[in-house]
Formats: sequence, structure tokens, C-alpha cells
Amino acid sequence: MNIAILSFTTKGAHINRVLCKYLEGRGFHLSQFKEQGLENVMVSLKEWTKEAFKTNDVLIFVGATGIAVRAIAPFLVNKVQDPAVLVIDEKGQYVIPLVSGHIGGANTLAKKVGKRLEALPVITTATDVSGCFAVDEWAKARGLILQDLKIAKDISASLLAGKTIGFGSLFAVEGSLPQGIVNINQCSKMYPSLGIWLGVTNEMPFEKTLWLIPSVITLGIGCKKGTSQVQIQGLVERELKKMGMPLDAIKQVASIDLKATEKGLLEWAKEYKKPIKFYTSQELSEIEGSFSASSFVKQVTGVDNVCERAAIKGSKGGRLILGKTALEGVTIALAIENYTISFSHVQDDK
Repeated sequence: MNIAILSFTTKGAHINRVLCKYLEGRGFHLSQFKEQGLENVMVSLKEWTKEAFKTNDVLIFVGATGIAVRAIAPFLVNKVQDPAVLVIDEKGQYVIPLVSGHIGGANTLAKKVGKRLEALPVITTATDVSGCFAVDEWAKARGLILQDLKIAKDISASLLAGKTIGFGSLFAVEGSLPQGIVNINQCSKMYPSLGIWLGVTNEMPFEKTLWLIPSVITLGIGCKKGTSQVQIQGLVERELKKMGMPLDAIKQVASIDLKATEKGLLEWAKEYKKPIKFYTSQELSEIEGSFSASSFVKQVTGVDNVCERAAIKGSKGGRLILGKTALEGVTIALAIENYTISFSHVQDDK
């Protein structure tokens, strides 16, 4: 996480240095007087903020709230794209998250910084003030991808209004559900019309469903020499569409080390920003289970199946949800990790 901290006075510079060390951030100081250990800003506040918005996940202003508000105003886009922005007064009494409180993590960071500085976090988002479950913040903390921010907002509004929200999950659930959230497996009557679905496929059990996607799938790939990115993309897109699974559910790609220089495979992984792991034939052979064996593949690679074994290996002993599937010299398989979603400490986060 890239964190930029900006101060304007000597007292602010002291807080800046403390937070740089604590948060492993980069400290800047905008003043005619230089401060030891901080980078002196040689441009205007507007220019600094413009560049900082592009390159950082978090901005912390040590100074007046008005200065920070005017500085960031021209560059705000939305809660998904904007970095988390916090303000701390130069005496270190208050920590105020200004924007991206939930998705950007500003609220959580304000509490963390508050503990370090013995300062009061001033949090104003409605769900936090009311002690309600904030689904966007909870999802962000657990690395879940929200498909529809508007529905997330509807869920917060409904909880604030005292309404019941449904919850369904493909995965095991740890901890008690927050107040106002009911597990659909425990519903004896009709499901609530608004709810949360946690899964890798679009089952959408509610009339209006907020789909939360965990990246827990390993895509195992085998291919002939010279296979193009287009060939790989064609098969992957076809199978994901059949399953109702988004690319966001794919955590990583796995294959045999013989394919470590295969251009098409590397290009596909780079295009979709998926890390790729390569395993030796020995490592793949050691994976236990029943696989779609090929004597030809074993003759060429030293192992009877690449895609299924690589998928299982990458998922750390998960289970196959798509067996070996082939098209134009490409084979793929999908394996899902053993995953549990936790509601533990939800109330402690408030």
C-alpha cells in the first residue's frame, strides 16, 4: 500500500515522521522551512495533490481540514477510485477520514492511527455512527469484490431503517451474522427481497442481490507449443460463461514448468493481471486424486495430466469444479480453495 503524508508546520512534521515510521509511508513537507526526514515539496499544494492522487492508496494531511478539502476537491472521482484521505490536526488530537471511508479503508485506518497517536477518530459514516453492519467495508477487509455498489448502498440504507437483509453463501460461515442479517438456510418462509450472495457463480437468490466474489479459483492450463493468447482466451471465456463465473473469481493461473516461456500463456496472464505459477512434473505427479490421464501428455511432459493437477496444486489441495476441458490445443481445469468466510470481530471493527 502506498501512503503519502503531508505536513505544513513543525508540530505537524513531528506527527508526520511518527506516522511514516508506523505506517511505512512516505513523508512530505510543504513549507519554506525544511524538516529533517521529510521530502520538501517544491510545487504547489494543488500540483502535489494531483500527483499524489495518481500514485497513492492513502493520503494523510496533517493540518486543517479546510486545506485538505480544498486540495482534494478537484480530483475526486468516486469511492472506488479515490484514495483514502485522512486529516489529522497538528496537535494530534483528532483523526478524520474524509473520503473512501469503507472501500478505501479510511475509517479503519483512522482507528489504527488514533490508537498510535492516542487521538480521537472522528468517523461520520451513517453505518458506523449507528453501529450497523457496513457490507462494503467488511467485503473490502476480506478481499471480496463487490459487483454493484448501488445495491451495497441499498443494503446499508435498509439496515439503517431496521429492515432484514438476507445472506447466502457457497462457503462455510464462521462467526455470528451481524444484527439485521439472516442466513437464507435458516429462513422458514420466503427470502427477503434484498440480500447478499457470496459465491463464485451468479446464483443470485434474492430479487435484488449484492454479489460478493472471493478470488479463490486456480485456473490450471496445459497447451501445445506455440499456442496463442487468443486460443487460451477463447476457451477460458467459453467455460466461464457456461458456469456463470466472472474472471474476478480467478485468483491465479497454474501450469507445468515446461510452459514457463510459452508466450501465449504469459501474455494471457499479463493481460488479465493474474499471477502464474509453474510446477515441475515431479510436483504435479505427487498430487493425489483421480485425473483425466493422457499417455501422450505423460510422454511429452512426464506427468499424465497438467491442467487438473496444476489447478489442484495451486489451490492448495482444493477440489476440482471443472475437469479437463479442451479446445484447439488448449486444456483447462478449475479448482476452488477450501475457503471459509468470517463474520468474527465484525462488531469489534466498529
